[in-house]
Formats: sequence, structure tokens, C-alpha cells
Amino acid sequence: MWKPGQPAGYDDIAASWAGPDAVMRRVEAAERFASRAGGAIDARRLAATLFPGSVSAATTEALARAESPGQALALLLVAPESMRR
Repeated sequence: MWKPGQPAGYDDIAASWAGPDAVMRRVEAAERFASRAGGAIDARRLAATLFPGSVSAATTEALARAESPGQALALLLVAPESMRR
């Protein structure tokens, strides 16, 4: 009772952020967010706005090949450009 636990916070070790489980959780979170946003957001235009001049060819191609606007937004959220910010 007199020794409350410390807040867990975010880990500061690479395995917590770069491990397969962590990547999967980020992808699932991006998919949930994108599904809530619906088709109202154009991910290609948003990518150019957020990362002017630094969107890679691979990311641009992935966004163009997305099956739906929601999938394109999810791909943008987990793209390397988004992970660096």
C-alpha cells in the first residue's frame, strides 16, 4: 500500500520498437485509425503535405497501389517517412 508501482511508460530498448511484435502492433493501430477516418483523407496528398520532397518512390508506389483510401492512409502511417518523425 505504501509502495505504489512506477508508471510503465514506453520502453527505451530497440527490441520494444523494432521487434516483429512491435511492428505488428503499429500496423494494427494504423489500420484501426485509418478505418475510423474512412475515405475522407487522401493519403497521397497528405504525404506530400507532411513530407514535402522526401516521400520515397517505394512509399509513393505503395500508396498508389492501395486497394482503398483507408488502406492508403494505414500504409502512410507505417511508412518509413512516418516512423522517422
